[in-house]
Amino acid sequence: MAQTTTTQVDPAVSTMYDRLLLMRARPHLIHTMFGQRRDLRKKSGNTIKFRRYTNLSVATTPIGEGITPAGSQLAKTDLTAVVVQYGDFVEISDVVDLTVEDAVITEAVELLGQQFGETIDQVVRNTIQGALTGTLATSGVNGGTPTEINKADIDTAVKTLMGNDAQMISEVVMASNKFGTAPVPPSYFGLADTDISTDIANVSNFVSTQEYGQQMPVLEAEWGATGRVRWLLSSAGYVDTSTSPDRYSAFICGKNAYGLTELEGGSAATIIKAFGSGGTSDPLDQRASVGWKAFFVCRVLNDNFMYELVVSDAGLTG
Repeated sequence: MAQTTTTQVDPAVSTMYDRLLLMRARPHLIHTMFGQRRDLRKKSGNTIKFRRYTNLSVATTPIGEGITPAGSQLAKTDLTAVVVQYGDFVEISDVVDLTVEDAVITEAVELLGQQFGETIDQVVRNTIQGALTGTLATSGVNGGTPTEINKADIDTAVKTLMGNDAQMISEVVMASNKFGTAPVPPSYFGLADTDISTDIANVSNFVSTQEYGQQMPVLEAEWGATGRVRWLLSSAGYVDTSTSPDRYSAFICGKNAYGLTELEGGSAATIIKAFGSGGTSDPLDQRASVGWKAFFVCRVLNDNFMYELVVSDAGLTG
């Protein structure tokens, strides 16, 4: 029996376009979270100055009767940083605007906003890494140089920060009455790449966020805690791939370790130019653009308040 199938008559349109766009992968922006924010006033130049005073030496020598002591002098340290401008844009043709099913300009705005956030996050990450002297983990068991992250090296980092009088960031998370929950004490925050998430979870005193006594204070990127360090992870953590094996920098930070500065009136702005807004440079109204620009700088204010622990992947052997 003769039968007509799609072999004889195939669909004129064989592919359906789903107008619901796929979700994009977005890293957690963890590196800007703990910076001290000090913006630069408009028309005040492009350089911000941070200042701190040096602690006075303790006065343990008794004062003699009727004798005025020599007294002490104040001393200060000034740190400067120059704001610079970052930005990018996307140009869209009239043909794209008229023929493509998507709301292209709207999508471009969202993409550029994501690009801005990732740009600033990585500027901060790279500034921190460039200002610190990394300490290689040595107490792991994978045979690498450095080794994987481990309790002994994390404890050394915490002791170093405490010895430098670096203040902890988080408030106490009290234990609930539920079985198996534990209090999370005031802590430093660790910033690391998601590649070493399993390694951190295997540290002997690791407590996952699900085991925290209260869930409200948990941050979106938070993975868990090892003693006095609460870990935030991002796929945009610092990784040095020029070495073998790859080296991961885990930044452990206290309060006021670094500063973030924008220029008043020059903070992040989205700029949309409609078709034809270019005047004679766009005589046929063929081009529109969407962009962003921002003045920004990151400055490490006290490297004694941060610790860079350099580790390898636990899977390394030999």
